[in-house]
Amino acid sequence: MINRERLLDAGEHAFRKASFSECGINDILSNSGVPKGSFYHHFTSKEAFGIAVADRYNEAQIAAARACLEDPSLPHIDRVRLFFEQARADMGKRQFAQGCLMCNLSTELADERPAFQAALDTHWQGMTAVLAKCLDNVELSEIRLEHLTPAQAADWLMNAWSGALTRMKATGSDEPLALFMRTVFKTKEQRQ
Repeated sequence: MINRERLLDAGEHAFRKASFSECGINDILSNSGVPKGSFYHHFTSKEAFGIAVADRYNEAQIAAARACLEDPSLPHIDRVRLFFEQARADMGKRQFAQGCLMCNLSTELADERPAFQAALDTHWQGMTAVLAKCLDNVELSEIRLEHLTPAQAADWLMNAWSGALTRMKATGSDEPLALFMRTVFKTKEQRQ
């Protein structure tokens, strides 16, 4: 199991830094220090490996989202704000480069590879469902989305955030994420 995790770590790093298409299995093996036979012991193909990387990344993202969005010590609107602020801080640690692995893989592969499309769509739906559950307890006018249901608001927020992440990569700056936050969340003065 250690070799599998090392391979997945190397794959996530490589897919974030370059792309799925640009990374060969030999690159992954070299960066992980795992012998070639171990790769094929755990994964039947590069595509199966890529989906496993996406699955593991999604599991970690869902766990982080739940920790934030289900935190009973915070009001629900603050949970939503914190969810996006934590993601923004994570992007800052990467100097606003590399972006989100789910966004990157969706942009690169979803319309070319049906297996990836199915896996990524399921992942997006899972994240949106966690966000929608929290939004069930938010007055949607607080985030300027009162004309939507909580499920639609969650979907819109994830779509808008993904677009901001794409622009972030193009600008190499925080500004698209900052604009998302200013657009979605009212300031204290606006809430009064």
